[in-house]
Amino acid sequence: MAVLGSLFLLLVLEKPSNLSQLNGLLAEPIRDLPQLNLGLRMGKENQDEANPYVQWFLHQSQKPLSIHTYEESQDWRDDPFGRDNLVLVMSLGQLISNRGAAAPNQKAGVFFYILADQVEDLSSEEQLDLEASCRQLWMLHKIYNRFFLTNKGIWIYDPFKRRDSAFGRLVRYLGSESLEKLLFHDMDGYPMRIQMFKSVYTRPEIDKSTGLLTRVTGVDFLVAQMLQERLNFTMLLQQPDKNYFGERNANGSYNGAIGSIINDGLDICLTGFFVKDYLVQQYMDFTVAVYDDELCIYVPKARRIPQSILPIFAVGYDIWLGFILTAFACALIWLTFRVINLKLRIVRVGNQHLWGQALGIVVDTWVVWVRVNLSHLPASYAERMFIGSLCLVSVIFGAIFESSLATVYIHPLYYKDINTMQELDDSGLKVVYKYSSMADDLFFSETSPLFASLNNKLTWNRDLRADVIDEVAKYRSKAGVSRYTSLVLESSRFTLLRQIWVVPECPKYYTISYVMPRDSPWEDAVNALLLRALSVGLIVNGSTTRNPRWTLRCG
Repeated sequence: MAVLGSLFLLLVLEKPSNLSQLNGLLAEPIRDLPQLNLGLRMGKENQDEANPYVQWFLHQSQKPLSIHTYEESQDWRDDPFGRDNLVLVMSLGQLISNRGAAAPNQKAGVFFYILADQVEDLSSEEQLDLEASCRQLWMLHKIYNRFFLTNKGIWIYDPFKRRDSAFGRLVRYLGSESLEKLLFHDMDGYPMRIQMFKSVYTRPEIDKSTGLLTRVTGVDFLVAQMLQERLNFTMLLQQPDKNYFGERNANGSYNGAIGSIINDGLDICLTGFFVKDYLVQQYMDFTVAVYDDELCIYVPKARRIPQSILPIFAVGYDIWLGFILTAFACALIWLTFRVINLKLRIVRVGNQHLWGQALGIVVDTWVVWVRVNLSHLPASYAERMFIGSLCLVSVIFGAIFESSLATVYIHPLYYKDINTMQELDDSGLKVVYKYSSMADDLFFSETSPLFASLNNKLTWNRDLRADVIDEVAKYRSKAGVSRYTSLVLESSRFTLLRQIWVVPECPKYYTISYVMPRDSPWEDAVNALLLRALSVGLIVNGSTTRNPRWTLRCG
């Protein structure tokens, strides 16, 4: 297949007038490019314009084209975060020098170098020189998306092919796929620096005597193994940074994982970050979202109701109210029967006043209502039948009280917990957080006076190893901020023992992604594999249990 491809290249380039035949080589690399910038050498515009490749870009590329002239020796524009896609006519010597216009430091652009001075194909020595210059740019800036267009074919730099013991080799390009798809099927054991630190789904194990990382467990590590298997790279686990996610120092620098990314200390961090603005968007990119979570406030659990007053709280206020009102209503009905009997002269009560009889009826009603025997019964059979009905209803209420009382002694009752942000604010508790990324937009002061008040209660505990949950449960004088999943998976004993309470109203919801340096070469390959794992629910299912018993595989 490679021989046939080379013959095809030779046939194409022997007939430069037939520009449409170059579509098979160049159509795929420019397919997704929004526009191209064509650079002709100053003083050699006419010569460069006659080049077959230049003619193809002018007439066959069907892309918006911006044409300009440049000096080969002029310094490259210092824009490492640019997105320019350049077509430059250049001499091989200038290209190999990695100076002037041949020294790009942006990773996102696609570069087409038309080697106008190459009449013959690249010699073995020229291939090695160009390969060495490409290797240098790869090591410094991870630049790989470059095409070298000669009269005898197109060359690319494959950073994962080996030349003896070194990575990186110049190979022919046959026009089959874009470089993102072509190169990252197999990284051939290329070393990838991967960092994972302690989080909800990551558990690094550190040797206490040396302080060095020994192994990592958790769902995030399963994801790392899946990526390693599919992309075929060598995983170099980096020592977890003591500052975890990282924060900005007083001098403007960053520590933690963010600092490592800025300082080119790692290739990908496989610990989940909240997808938000960390003010380093020119240095750091997020992968596709791998899971989501909420930031919740946890507070001390309300105290247990003492057993001495527990019967009062055994049933709800509505039952108590119904019990009391029903008793007075029954007393009124009994009194009505008594008045009717007196009017009809069915009963006689001697010289007892009506108000005295009413008071006696109320007392007797409550005696029956609490299931105590009456010392005497009225003379009227109608009143006696009504008292029997009262006894039946009182049995129903009594059963409700007894069952509820038995339940609360088995399952103790607590006073009312904090359930809303307003109740949290009214409690006066300070809200403690450990990671600066949790608090910078937790309560927007401009949103409402309530959030402004809560924002003033935020307190930063800079000791990342402090157990804030234990302090909240033990001292009961503060509240804390945590991811909801962390509370469920890591701190369930505190909730099961009724030591802390998670406020149901969570103030913040986030999607969570891994992070890597911006415009990383393997970004598309990593995202594609993560999407495949997410599409079948592997990462989501794995994150719902602390000890998954299966392995992530994307076949």
